[in-house]
Amino acid sequence: MIDHSSTIDYSRPDIALLLSHGYYPLDMHLHTTHSDGITRIEDLIRYASDRQIGVAITDHNEISGSLQALSIRSDVLIIPGIELETQEGPHLLLYFYTGGDMQDFYDEFSRRRTEKTPGLPKNLPVLDCLLLAESFDCLRIAAHPFGYYGINRGVLKCVEKQMLPGVLDHIDGIEVICGGMIESLNKKAIAYAEHHKIPYTGGSDAHILSDVGNVVTGVQADSVEDFLKGVLKRKNVVMGRPGGYIAKGATAGVIAWSFVPYSLSKLGAHYSVQKRRTSHLITSCQRKFTLYSNRKKGYDCSEERREKP
Repeated sequence: MIDHSSTIDYSRPDIALLLSHGYYPLDMHLHTTHSDGITRIEDLIRYASDRQIGVAITDHNEISGSLQALSIRSDVLIIPGIELETQEGPHLLLYFYTGGDMQDFYDEFSRRRTEKTPGLPKNLPVLDCLLLAESFDCLRIAAHPFGYYGINRGVLKCVEKQMLPGVLDHIDGIEVICGGMIESLNKKAIAYAEHHKIPYTGGSDAHILSDVGNVVTGVQADSVEDFLKGVLKRKNVVMGRPGGYIAKGATAGVIAWSFVPYSLSKLGAHYSVQKRRTSHLITSCQRKFTLYSNRKKGYDCSEERREKP
């Protein structure tokens, strides 16, 4: 039986129980081959359909996987989403009501990331990301707010360090259970949400298919609009917990392995940009040197003409 006095349940999701109470269970945080996961979109949709859950594909700084999923006809409720990496470190989860809204945001987001360094996108500051998102119809959630471990991947962790003044005024809610986080930090996020009475979500942060659905958010809704509105009004439940050590080890391996081509890609982009800059600098210097030489020659010739009787 669902305990309605506590809408956050730190236990393995009982999908049948949630459905019997009218809650549609949806994993609101997962990754695919379009960023640093190994799950293909087609496999994800089949997996979610078999388990009667919805999904929000939140690839890092990328929406192509989410758009692909939206183009597939299925019985799975799909919320358009993205996970933003930021300059200071924290990750932000954005959820959109339509694929068109998500695409419009992404176009502007991508333009700003590359406007100073074409060909080499740079992460934007947390506040810049949140202020940009305010111009679009979306839900802004702080991912794993007190994680990860020794690095600043959570908004609330950075707020505790007084790194992000004013940021909390522009966040709609936090992720209270993240499948990639340790229990103590998840429970710290739960306590924060319950004390501050803010909207909250939960998601597996899955990078492999078997982790999908380990954490779900449930709302009594059957559309994206009603689902997100339910979250904003705190009419949702969150149920789940991280996988075991084997699952965490497998996920860590996937992330580490996928980081290699990701890093090489960034290094390649950095090399291309620096190569263009160096080439431009050399061309500019050559042009100036040629101009100087021509002027010098012209000056010397005129001197020689004046010296002749």
